[in-house]
Amino acid sequence: MNVLEDTLKEVKEQIAEFRTHYLSNEQAVRAQLIEPILISLGWKTSNPKFVRHNAPNDEGKIPDYTLLKGSKNILIVEAKNLSIDLTDQKVINQISNYCYNQGVDFGILTNGVRWLLFNTFQKNPQDRIVWQIDIEKESIETVSRKLSSFSYENIDELETLIQTSKELEKNWNALVNSTDSITDIVTQRLIEKIKSLNPNFKIDQSKIRTFTESKLSELFEIAAIEEDEEKIVKKPELKINETEFSEVENNVFKLNRRSKPREKISVVFPDGTKFNDSKPTDTFVKTIQKIGVEKIKELNIVRSIPIVSETKHEFYNQHKLGKYWIMVTLSTIDKFKVLLEIESRLNLKLKLEKYLPKN
Repeated sequence: MNVLEDTLKEVKEQIAEFRTHYLSNEQAVRAQLIEPILISLGWKTSNPKFVRHNAPNDEGKIPDYTLLKGSKNILIVEAKNLSIDLTDQKVINQISNYCYNQGVDFGILTNGVRWLLFNTFQKNPQDRIVWQIDIEKESIETVSRKLSSFSYENIDELETLIQTSKELEKNWNALVNSTDSITDIVTQRLIEKIKSLNPNFKIDQSKIRTFTESKLSELFEIAAIEEDEEKIVKKPELKINETEFSEVENNVFKLNRRSKPREKISVVFPDGTKFNDSKPTDTFVKTIQKIGVEKIKELNIVRSIPIVSETKHEFYNQHKLGKYWIMVTLSTIDKFKVLLEIESRLNLKLKLEKYLPKN
């Protein structure tokens, strides 16, 4: 781990242990959560050449931190305690005004746990939040990558980094939107390679796909789709003589079954409602139902097909809820990621966890 990742790990542990302390104590949030991260990003918080604390602007309004590079105000950071809703319009207007009045392009709003990057001069207010992260819910690597975009070293290239990230994200999502699509891509490349090297070799496409799934599982530990609740999308099969392939099938193409327990999902709502069924699909569907199918449909989340649809798909397994169909042909990790996205975009304050059941 690098310095930033080490710091994030420590901060995450402090949040878990002293959350009550940070709910009403903004000073503690600044000193114990925010400033260690800023320092790890190269911003020397004790040196006014780099950071000005509570520096008033021309109108006398005081942002918590003004970050400088080459004597130029380059980023505003506004801190809040954990009890403050960072998506409250008053809070957003505050950071926006600080940035706008100083002519600073970007601002950070944070309570030490959630970090929101704002682009001050975007015409559409909905586009002003460039990204938001949650130290408790996202991986250290993901948080580190996004926070590094405004490190002292990278701050001059922040605009370029944002555009690059958006372009990569857009094209990645178009290419790969689930573990199933990764399998499709690799399977197709494997078929092409086999045909190019041995065009006369007869092969069953479904067996190649099973082999691909097994190999990807070994390489990347992609969670297997639960056999008893979801079925892999049926693919067109090539007609072959089964005896030509039986030996290879028996020794190579059988899916490598895991003996270790599979991960489950736990969801706890602010009102105390908890879902942690033995089947992740049941937890997934119940969570969507409680949040409201219509709300989630409006988010237009797609994993090969829309997560919420009014039509039944020919191949993918879907769970019917009223007039809607819920896409459930997803691995456990993909279901968890979808729930994380829903929670983040709707700001539901859910507690989401993946866990391994005890034997």
